[in-house]
Amino acid sequence: MTHIVAVAGGKGGTGKTFVAANIAYLLGNRSIETLLVDADVENPSIQSILGTHIDRIVPVKRFKPIIDQGRCNGCGLCVEKCPEHALTLLPNNKLLFIESLCAGCGVCRLICPFNAIKYGEVVEGVFKYGRAGNGIDVVIGELVPGNRRSIVLVTKLIEEHRELFKKYSYVIIDSPPGSGGALYPIIKYSSHIIAVTEPTPLGVHDLRKFLTLMDKYGDDNKHLLVVINKYGLPSRSYSELEEIIRERDLPYVKVPYSDLVPKTYILGKPLASLYTRIELSKELDKIANFILR
Repeated sequence: MTHIVAVAGGKGGTGKTFVAANIAYLLGNRSIETLLVDADVENPSIQSILGTHIDRIVPVKRFKPIIDQGRCNGCGLCVEKCPEHALTLLPNNKLLFIESLCAGCGVCRLICPFNAIKYGEVVEGVFKYGRAGNGIDVVIGELVPGNRRSIVLVTKLIEEHRELFKKYSYVIIDSPPGSGGALYPIIKYSSHIIAVTEPTPLGVHDLRKFLTLMDKYGDDNKHLLVVINKYGLPSRSYSELEEIIRERDLPYVKVPYSDLVPKTYILGKPLASLYTRIELSKELDKIANFILR
């Protein structure tokens, strides 16, 4: 049976990637078949912080309409039916295509009565396949520069790799920041949710938003753990975080702040592999044990 673990939370910088990478290492270190997925497609960082060797890169393409102006009679049907409003009719009855709005659905090509829209393609991102220095298999989704359709690529990343996920006991997904629609395809299939936050006012705000999202899209079968990362930093937000946790009766782990973390990024190795006896590693081990229960 495959268990999918979503490491999510709020804004960028709370430590989701740090937690995901170390959990994957700890599971793999116990000879558990583990796949680490970097779904932060706008800013994937697993490759750099874990010294990942990439074996294969696959372009992710979508439909792009190629307009044959010679065949187009300016009827405007494609403009009317385009759900993204990526087509507009100019005063001279010429079609204008706004590529940044196009979702690649292909409706325009299907409904054109004059065959004036041909099939074209555009690369919107890549999937990278490799292996981290700690022996963990890795899949990375990455948008091409200038492409902002992260929801589309995250959805493809999850849906198109569901068969691959079945080959592993645990799939750890480093989720994109925020609490928007890109999280839905991840949460949908996850059995465990690790909500990473930090002791700051913004961390408190984002945790509330994330838990509201879980109320909407989650269910009682999902196991939720709150991780307060960078614990010990001077802050007035601890009482608010603890109040949220207490109100919902949520299990939680306190991962202490350490200046060793950036050093491990430079080395390209998970902290749990270098510093096994410090308090931080012990707290990370609690997260792994929560998943394995």
